[in-house]
Amino acid sequence: MSNQNQVQMVAPLGGGDHAAPNLEQAGHAVPNVEQTGHAPEMQPTVQCDDTVLVNQRSADKVLLVETLADFSSDERLVTVEELLAAFVERAAATPPVTVAQVREELESLPDPRFEGPDSQAVAADMARIKAMEKAQPGSAPDPEVPGLRKTRRLLSRRELLTSLLHPAEALAAPEHAVEQVTESVPASGPEQVAAAPRMVEAAYAAALLGELLAENDEVTVFTAWDGKEYYHYRPQMSSLYARILSTGNNRMVQVASVVRDSSRDYPRPVALEIFEYPPFLFEAEALQQCLRDMAENPEYEDIRFTESSVGTVYLYSTLYLDEDYAAFLAENEDVGAIASP
Repeated sequence: MSNQNQVQMVAPLGGGDHAAPNLEQAGHAVPNVEQTGHAPEMQPTVQCDDTVLVNQRSADKVLLVETLADFSSDERLVTVEELLAAFVERAAATPPVTVAQVREELESLPDPRFEGPDSQAVAADMARIKAMEKAQPGSAPDPEVPGLRKTRRLLSRRELLTSLLHPAEALAAPEHAVEQVTESVPASGPEQVAAAPRMVEAAYAAALLGELLAENDEVTVFTAWDGKEYYHYRPQMSSLYARILSTGNNRMVQVASVVRDSSRDYPRPVALEIFEYPPFLFEAEALQQCLRDMAENPEYEDIRFTESSVGTVYLYSTLYLDEDYAAFLAENEDVGAIASP
């Protein structure tokens, strides 16, 4: 800087957007070396939040999480190639973010505690949740209450944005933030950096994803029945629901995995009718054909059925339930729970 008596400081989170006072203009004499015997104290110039950039790597992690959350919100699983490709495209078009922008968005986000779900969404969610929860607790995307996915998304977004304001990790003066955007960007002012196109390397995106898997338990990857790896964001899609979706390309595997998981984990049989509801959406004839194919395949010889006294058909796995116990559980599920006060 040309003025050796000034230094720049990053603005504190609680404010600091006013320039340091000029002592001469305020009517105070500024002592010199001859009068005091030492150099005068340097007066810091505070950098405003609207020019202070958040740490670019941290901002990119937030963007990568939001990209994954978008897939999960749409009830879509995503491979690593699809996820990173979507992130790279999105990151290239996203300019560096200032502290002021983060704060502005935080202030504009509605409080999820008072954000009630839409009445039509409630009715639709309730029908799906009722059907899926009858089969397996936790199998619906948001089994607790209708509209919870929206609330979770707001809470997640608020938490991610707040992490960008951590003074020890997320703030950088504009002169240093230039280097964090990309190595190819020349040393220039923040206005020029914001306008410059980004070149986001695939290796950089993959490194971010690896860090997120280690740091964020809500970013999840699992291996499906066919050996493929899929990613999902748990606040928007439960792990059980994700595994159900991953078997959509093999209907026999899908039915068998749901039945086996229920017999093993709860334990209880699965009402056959639940496969007519989302995310399965079997047509009646297709479901019957699937069961016939499974009966002829030794790989699924453990999948059996039982009926309650009112005629409801349940499926169970002999790997985890014997015939008598499965029949008892089906009767209790279909008739006993209703008869009990």
